[in-house]
Amino acid sequence: MRVGVIIPVLAPALWLEEAVRAVLGQDPAPERVVVVDDGSSPPLAVAGCEVVRRERAGGPAAARAGGLAALAGECELVALADADDVWHPGKLRAQLDALARHPDAVACFGAVRVVGPDGRPTAERWPQVAPGVHEAQALAPIVYERNPIATSTVVARAAAIAAAGGFESELAPAAEDLDLWLRMLAHGAAFAFEPAARIDYRRHPGGRSADLAALAQCLLAVHERHAGLVEPEVARRARAHDLVALARGRVRQRRYGEARAALREAATLAPPTPRERALAATLTLPGLRAALGRRPPHPTASTR
Repeated sequence: MRVGVIIPVLAPALWLEEAVRAVLGQDPAPERVVVVDDGSSPPLAVAGCEVVRRERAGGPAAARAGGLAALAGECELVALADADDVWHPGKLRAQLDALARHPDAVACFGAVRVVGPDGRPTAERWPQVAPGVHEAQALAPIVYERNPIATSTVVARAAAIAAAGGFESELAPAAEDLDLWLRMLAHGAAFAFEPAARIDYRRHPGGRSADLAALAQCLLAVHERHAGLVEPEVARRARAHDLVALARGRVRQRRYGEARAALREAATLAPPTPRERALAATLTLPGLRAALGRRPPHPTASTR
């Protein structure tokens, strides 16, 4: 089956060359690699790839939708990659083999090593599931609550993405991937997890995940849309987790009243953890809360 890769990017594209090199270096190589330039100024030129130009930035969901349109009717499989992530050698082959072994799976996702801007592994551990095929009913609550599906690991059947409606940007521009996985699961899709398909997922100050408050607001919207997929207790825990993340984001913005309000609501949904109680206590101490707001949003310590 023909494979098309979609890479959305907006300048400055600090790691795009590394990301593209890793994609083109796969064996077998994908039939098409489409880089969607999401309104960069000046326009980007990328050697070895097709470039689809968007004159006005619309975010990753709109960019990926443009990539899907460029591949329409030509590639049975769509692989997703972000411009700051890196595929490991053998990633694509492992997923093609997994999808051949499991024809009932509409998508395959892989394992993640979280790295910092310099490419060194951090202390963060990505959530993971057991290898093999996971049916929609069993996987949906896992994806809903702690999404183990990193976008840059996904290879999916183009028809399944289309059947679920593709990427939507209106609801949650920073959680469009989770929204799509949940819509696919709502259609009864089975996903395969292949741990031999690995990527480096890069955390950096310019990444979307660095804006904790914006990401938390998008996750709240996605979880509200799909709450009917899971048991009420799962929905409550996910909302509580999102509200704590929102509180941390508000602390970074020095909007302490909103941070306290988010923590109070979270505590009504799920018992606060010791760290969450410590965060609430810190918000009463001006010096400590200011220092907390300056901390990196994600673990940074190297594991090397």
